[in-house]
Amino acid sequence: MHDFAPQQPLRIELRIQTPHRVPVCGASVCVFGGDVEIYAVEADEVYTLALPRTGDYQVVIERFQRWGGYDHRTLRFSLFYVNTKDGPVLRSLGLPDGEGSRVDFIEGGGATFWIGVTLDYLWFTPIGYPPTYGNKVDLLVDGDAGWGAVARDLRASEYTVHLTTWYYESTLELERPIPLTDPDQRVPYTIQDLLEARAAAETRIRFLAWDVPVLRQARELRQVAAAGKNNFEVLEQANPTERPLFPDGGMNLLNRLFGNFHIGSYHQKTVVIDGKVGFCGGMNMRENDWDSRSHRLFDARRCGFERLGEHRGRVECGEVSADHIPRHDFMARIEGPAVEHLERNFQERWNHMIDRQAAWSEHATEMPDPPAHPPIRGGVQVQVVRTMPEPFVERGILDVHLRALRAARKLIYIEDQYFRSTHVSDAIADTVRSFPDIHVIAVTMRSQADDLLAGGWSREAFDRIRRRLPSLRLYGLRVEGFDCAGTRQLVEVDNHAKLMIIDDLFLTVGSANINDRAFEYEGEINLAIVDSAQVKRTRLDIWREHLGEDPRLGGDIDTDVAIWREHAAHNDRCAADPSLRARSNVFSFEPRADRLRLTASDVL
Repeated sequence: MHDFAPQQPLRIELRIQTPHRVPVCGASVCVFGGDVEIYAVEADEVYTLALPRTGDYQVVIERFQRWGGYDHRTLRFSLFYVNTKDGPVLRSLGLPDGEGSRVDFIEGGGATFWIGVTLDYLWFTPIGYPPTYGNKVDLLVDGDAGWGAVARDLRASEYTVHLTTWYYESTLELERPIPLTDPDQRVPYTIQDLLEARAAAETRIRFLAWDVPVLRQARELRQVAAAGKNNFEVLEQANPTERPLFPDGGMNLLNRLFGNFHIGSYHQKTVVIDGKVGFCGGMNMRENDWDSRSHRLFDARRCGFERLGEHRGRVECGEVSADHIPRHDFMARIEGPAVEHLERNFQERWNHMIDRQAAWSEHATEMPDPPAHPPIRGGVQVQVVRTMPEPFVERGILDVHLRALRAARKLIYIEDQYFRSTHVSDAIADTVRSFPDIHVIAVTMRSQADDLLAGGWSREAFDRIRRRLPSLRLYGLRVEGFDCAGTRQLVEVDNHAKLMIIDDLFLTVGSANINDRAFEYEGEINLAIVDSAQVKRTRLDIWREHLGEDPRLGGDIDTDVAIWREHAAHNDRCAADPSLRARSNVFSFEPRADRLRLTASDVL
């Protein structure tokens, strides 16, 4: 190929899109060639520039997120412009550099060429729903705040309420303002009573529950489901996933003896009210899924619903323990464009079960397309991400976790009921290898990490990271209290959280645990949030709770991590010496090394 004179400027019109085919605005497009540096001009979603002469050029496209951090990965690629006897030729040389970013096409002739490129996300995933801008998100810590907000919004509902959960108890008290009363005085605070009241007020309730093998739904839920024409519709959905229980698949004799098991569940927990306000988190609709942020050891509000006022008084006095141990969890309340995707997830599952003529579907109405919402000024970026089993098949939550862990540079902070995912532990180990000074803090339950059946995988996940980070410790939450006789009690907090924070920039929260089944086939739903200011405030708020409101916490990651480890070291000494008092709720531990990996990694 030869260059034919005369040379002429070549006009290029560049179109940039996200992996969800949404035009990218506000990108910086720079072209370098010899002593030339050209910046494209953007107008009406088209970036225009002119190459002054033939030759090789380097193209750099980057898009900075408006509120901190990077929104998309930078794309770099080469262009070769030459004149031939048939006219100008423009080609992309070599493979583009930018992870999933790519050149989609180069077309044209004469004096104008058109180039299309896709900029991959840094934090978000191309799987499933697109990320949205302009969302208002409040992270509600523990059941007092979480269920209290749900109750207030439920009472204000006018048109629809859509709920999905893993397991349901009709006697869950959303609010607990009068803990010493008898059950009949607390009925109005229960979720069942509140939903029935809204249905009676002409709000359409659609309730989607996991079809639990063997077990039946709560009697009150079955009664309204079978009644029909009462504005309270109920459907169940089973997870069809089959998995062998033991490693090595068909090579394992035990698997050949016992076969596959239906072991998947629908674990999503969402509430959407009037299509405007959504809730997404890890709290089940069960009596034990409630606590205040103080995690007070002798708190009568953690008693079972049927407990009489007299018994509750004894709990408050420290004579007997509450029925449920202290519980820690998160729920996000959201307004803005992302609510539509919470609704679409529900719609997809709900209408699928009507199509399949599931039990009680004769009383269920199809859910129409949800409304779209404009961005809220000053809101944050949010993507609704899912794990979905057959027939939907989606693995967006895993991809978001892996992307965020690859992007981590300063802090990986995890709170989870479990810490036993090989996917996550391998990703953390890779990041630690590249950035050995990064801080890794994982808060989980020691009782789960040392579990007889699954503890081997917790130890395996721990060891995969520790080979790269010898100083690694896991952390658990414990509450210190004194009974009426003055005897100290140190009780593990039932940490049911599912949260990850990266570098005070990125946060994901929802129903998915840090175990492989949640990433591979459980029905799960999370929010992925990017906003430096909000995520930093959230991390500080959580750490102040865990670290006894230590006034030294100020937002600097290195300083705050040092304070965290100082608390854990002190509290560990207190656990071994009853004469000492814990300063906060953070304790460190190492998972037991004597637990066998009895099951396959994605089973428990």
